[in-house]
Amino acid sequence: MNDPLRDRVVEILRRDLKLGNNFPVSDDMPLFNSDADLDSLDLLLMVSSLEREFGFKIPSEAMGETVFRSVQSLTDYVRFNQKKTGANSPPPAPKPISPLDRLPHADPFRFVTRLNPLKGDDSAEGVWVVTGGEAFFTGHFPGRPLVPGVLIAEALAQVSGLISPPASNSGTGKLVHVDIRFEKTVTPPAEMVLQSRLVRKVVSLQQFEVSASLGGTVVARGTLALQLTP
Repeated sequence: MNDPLRDRVVEILRRDLKLGNNFPVSDDMPLFNSDADLDSLDLLLMVSSLEREFGFKIPSEAMGETVFRSVQSLTDYVRFNQKKTGANSPPPAPKPISPLDRLPHADPFRFVTRLNPLKGDDSAEGVWVVTGGEAFFTGHFPGRPLVPGVLIAEALAQVSGLISPPASNSGTGKLVHVDIRFEKTVTPPAEMVLQSRLVRKVVSLQQFEVSASLGGTVVARGTLALQLTP
């Protein structure tokens, strides 16, 4: 019988114990004194993973051979505790990681609200939604809010940073040069389209052509450079 909860427990076992997809895992498979023998570190990793996945704490007294005797005993323990906490079904699968999560920035210093479909490996397009409620408007300027040009440049650098680190590179791009001309002022509310295209690489330096547009009208354009850092 299909048991989504049991299947999720097995997925966690395979991942944390590095069993691989071809390793046979049955309901009565012992977790101690078997080919999948748990040691103290394995047990610690498993408990942490189960707590994160299913949303309840596993007390120290449960971390033994009774609960972790087999796949079935572990599944039964998780199911029982889910019912106690009101969670009667396995949690939804984790949300896919957004490309924006590759940015090292977080609110309130992330100025890319969303990404449009990528046009290739050397370009990116994002949108910065400015509502007028952002804290910087209280000082820029009182009674006459304007989006600071330096933040438009930062938003363009952030979009460029989504191009610069290749998939195999866990580093980030450090802004080292900006040459941007601001052609129009931007007042809230506004949705600026941010475009960037990689035009040149020199060792760890990458140069981008960038522009910000509002309703099809360019408000800023120029170039900037990022340096990849580990």
